[in-house]
Amino acid sequence: MLGWLSLLPGRLPTHVATLAYEFGQGFFAAALVVWIVVWLFVAVRVVRRRDLGFIGKLLWILVILVVPLVGLFVYFLWDASRTGRA
Repeated sequence: MLGWLSLLPGRLPTHVATLAYEFGQGFFAAALVVWIVVWLFVAVRVVRRRDLGFIGKLLWILVILVVPLVGLFVYFLWDASRTGRA
């Protein structure tokens, strides 16, 4: 009944707005999956490290869990700067 509103200047047609909404949801879902995969990758690397004790591993896991973006970034920088890696 109000389909004519989508033809007014400055408004997107209904099917375009629906497509944009679905794209936004899909993009968010893909970004969330990538984020979880990166977090799991870093968590596995932390747990498999032999130079950290239990407390060190626990603290790194808590840091990347509580402060996700900064924690992952700091871990990647710290891990890359270590010398003598096998």
